[in-house]
Formats: sequence, structure tokens, C-alpha cells
Amino acid sequence: MIMTEERSNHLPHIGIVAGTADGAALCYRTLCHEAERRTVGQAYPEITMHALPLEAYLASIDAGDWAGVAALMSRSASLLAQAGADLIICPNNTLHCAFDLVVSPVPWAHIAAAVAAEAIRRNYRRVGLLGTQVTMQGSVYQPIFEHHGIEILLPPVPTRIELDRIIRTELIRGHYLPRSWAYVQDLISTMAASSGVDAVILGCTELPLLLSGKPVSLPLLDSTRLLASAALTTSFLVSPP
Repeated sequence: MIMTEERSNHLPHIGIVAGTADGAALCYRTLCHEAERRTVGQAYPEITMHALPLEAYLASIDAGDWAGVAALMSRSASLLAQAGADLIICPNNTLHCAFDLVVSPVPWAHIAAAVAAEAIRRNYRRVGLLGTQVTMQGSVYQPIFEHHGIEILLPPVPTRIELDRIIRTELIRGHYLPRSWAYVQDLISTMAASSGVDAVILGCTELPLLLSGKPVSLPLLDSTRLLASAALTTSFLVSPP
């Protein structure tokens, strides 16, 4: 895993800026279970979560108003800091497109940095990326991975459009349909056969729930769980402007 295996009960107070319900819930559960595995006893970290209406985020995203997205995230960050959070995470890949515009009184763990650390640990040099259109085509993953010499490959444009539709109309509403599971499974199999990738980034926090632990043809880099794991150490912290 990402952090060292220290058996300690000294855990940070973690603030969660929630985007979608299922992604935030998966991150919360992972934080608790991973902390329990790494510490003595059931030493869950102190966790405070703040959520603004998802519609507010989606309206700003659809308008291309990333300053508006950052303002919402900054509002949550301020409230989490007031609650005593030592660090903040956001288990939502798309919202990280606004990361550099966020104003926060406490540091954050960046989701792509957590995923990159695991890719480096496994010595991956070429990885696929699945997520919303803005996540796949934006600046969440590419700069961090390029800095470490890891190439990112994307599905063809029509596939990206359909995957974005599945995420936006189904997954963020908690609908995990067999046909969508089959679509993503086939997409990963195609990347394995034709792209020469070492692994695939699940760059949508609900994709792990859609795949639900079923075997796939490539190793997976689960951004939700890797972010939660990274939050239990301080080596991934960065401070937005």
C-alpha cells in the first residue's frame, strides 16, 4: 500500500469534501477499514465530511465555471478547517479540475498524486485512464504522471462520450446496471489487447462500485481507495493557493 505499515494510533483528523454520495461513502468506509488494519485496535481516524448540493457542482461544471467549482470546494474547506481537520481530501476526480483555484486554510491530499504513487510503486510505465470527459481530457492526471515519466492513454472519443454518459446519468445516481458493467469490462479488455497498457486508472470514484470486485483483464488503480489510503499519512499533502 501507499503508506508505511506503522502500528500507531496517531491519526490525523481528516476532512472530506464530498461530491457524489457513493464516492464519498466508499472513501469514508475505506478510511475506517484501512486505519483499523494499520493501527492497534479499532482506531478509526476522526473524520468530518461536508457536502454541498451536487446540482450546484454540476451546474458550474456544465457551464465551464471552474472558479465556481473551486468556490464551492473552498467553502467546504473553510468549514472543515473550523471543525478541526488537519488535512482535506475530495473523493471526486472531476472536482480536482478546479484544484489549483481552491483556497484552503489546511493542506489537501491530491487524488492523482495518490494514484501516481501507487503506479510508481508497481513500476507501471503506461496506464489507461477512465473517468468523465473532463477528467480524461483535463489536467487532473496528465501533469503529475508526465512528471514521473508515466504515459497516459485514453479511449477513443466515442468511447469517452459513452463512458461520460454512464457516469453522469447512472453512476453518480447510484445506478449500477449490468449493461454498463459489461461496457466498462469490454473497454478494459480492449485496452489490454490493443494499447499495451500496464494498468487502468479508475478515475471516477463510482467505477470501483460498478466493477464490484469482479475480475478484469488489467490491474486497476482505484482512485477512491488510494486517496483514502494516502490521507492516513502526511507525505502526499499539498496546499492549494
